[in-house]
Formats: sequence, C-alpha cells, structure tokens
Amino acid sequence: MLDYRMDTFLSLCETQSYTKTAEHLHLTQPSVTQHIKYLEHFYQCPLFHYDGKRVEMTEAGQYLRDKVILQRAQNVEIRKRLQTLQETAAFEIGITPSATFSFALPRLCAYANRESEPHIQIHVGNTRRLLKRMQSGMLDAIIMEGELPDMLVDSTELCRENIIAAASPELSEQLYGCSWGTLLKQPLIVLETGCGIRTLVQRHLSRSGISLYDFREVIEVDSFIVLKELLRQGRGIAFVLEPTIQQDRDENRLGCIYVDTLPMYGSLYFVTMRDRADNEQLWKIRDDLLRKPLSGE
Repeated sequence: MLDYRMDTFLSLCETQSYTKTAEHLHLTQPSVTQHIKYLEHFYQCPLFHYDGKRVEMTEAGQYLRDKVILQRAQNVEIRKRLQTLQETAAFEIGITPSATFSFALPRLCAYANRESEPHIQIHVGNTRRLLKRMQSGMLDAIIMEGELPDMLVDSTELCRENIIAAASPELSEQLYGCSWGTLLKQPLIVLETGCGIRTLVQRHLSRSGISLYDFREVIEVDSFIVLKELLRQGRGIAFVLEPTIQQDRDENRLGCIYVDTLPMYGSLYFVTMRDRADNEQLWKIRDDLLRKPLSGE
C-alpha cells in the first residue's frame, strides 16, 4: 500500500531536495509534499527537518530509511529464491575494478565451471554503483574496497593490500625517494567519483593535509585500461592497490614510486545486506575467498 510513497521518501532521503525528487520521479512538487506528509501522519513522527533550503532526515527518518532498504532487499531475495527453488542456487555478485586484479576474481570465475551449487554471475562496477544495486536487491553480495557503509551491511575482510604510487618506469626512477613537495608537481590520474580506491586515497592523503587538487593537475578516467595507458605514456602518477599493476611491474611496463611517507593500505571486503533470509551458501563463497591465496593468484 505504501510502496509508491516509499519511493518518494527514499528519493528525498538521497536528493535532500523536493525539487530534485519531483524531477527524478516525474511528480509535481505538491505531490512529493503530500506523500511525505502522509507518511509522517501514518508513523506519527516527523521524518525530515529543514535547515534553510536544505532537507535533512530526523533520527526517525534515518531509522525508517534503513528499515525500508533492508526490507526491500529481503523481499527481492525471497522472490528470487522462490522462483529458483527447483533449480540450482544462483547468486549475483558484484566486484569492483580494483578487486578484479586480486585473487578474488579467479576464485569467483571458478564457480562458472562447477556442477554443484552455488552458481554465480559476476558484475563489475564501482563501489557506489554496486552498493546501490545490492541495496535494491539486484546483487546478493559484493567484493569491494573503500569505506564500508552504515549498519545496513555485514562485512568480512578478505585481505589487506598496500596502496602504492605508480608511474612509467622512467618517471618512477626519476621520482625515487622524492618528497611530497616534488610529487605534488606531477599530474595525478584518478578513477571517477564512486570508486573505492579513490575514497581510500583521499582519506590517506587528508591525514597528511593533502587533497587530490593539491597536485599540479587531476586527470579523471573511468577505467583502469585508460589509467594504465596514461601511466605507461608518462602522463602522470596514480595511487592504486598493489595487485592492480603487479603484472605490469613484472613486465617492466610500469614502476612503483617510493615516497618518503607513511605506508598506505586498503582492505578488500565481502559484503552482504544484513539479516538476509538465507546466507548459508553465500558464506561458502566467502569462506572459499578467505582461503590463503594460492601461488600465482
């Protein structure tokens, strides 16, 4: 009964704007206001408060948002499981671009050749997009780096990797042992907003009082293919998880810059929505990923 009003509520939670919510849902602004007022009357509490033109959730609004997201993800999960009870179990698992260079991807792909359960389908996307798809019930789990979201998820750390500064072999040698002052004179190549590795790098740099835009230039790309090619051409530097360029380093196509700074690292996590109705087979996949990486992975 409340589904269409909950769509309005969740959109307003995200956009923090009645105007943007109306545009996104193709509603009039009075309709958005009416839907929110209905929900506030139904639950007998205010869901939003207003700071000038800014719309912010109340504590009750945050609680309702979290519960609705969990409930919707569970409903999708239940529907999928009911439709496939007579079939081999199958899961939709997302993985971030950085994580595809880790041992996790070969292990996930191995399930495609197994006759026994569970079977999986793999989807690659940045952290932000994968989290949204999981919250909507489209993905059963994701393997990601970056900052974990709020209490809506359960997570297990799979491994911890070094974050290194990478460049062409020539530029790496030129910048060996350089200071931050020297490094900031280089163009910085970064992945698009929403990628976990970008969030990790921003967090580590901020601890030293540095932002991305302190570098001479910021070049934003949407794939590691482009990022690596720019590095190989000596167009700048990039901060990446170490496995991302390991093969390129082994083949002398890229190098690592040794900077006089504190070490940086990032973790890979196996993440699911909290309180899933049936996690037992997902835990089998997680436990397989937790095994010590084999040589060559």
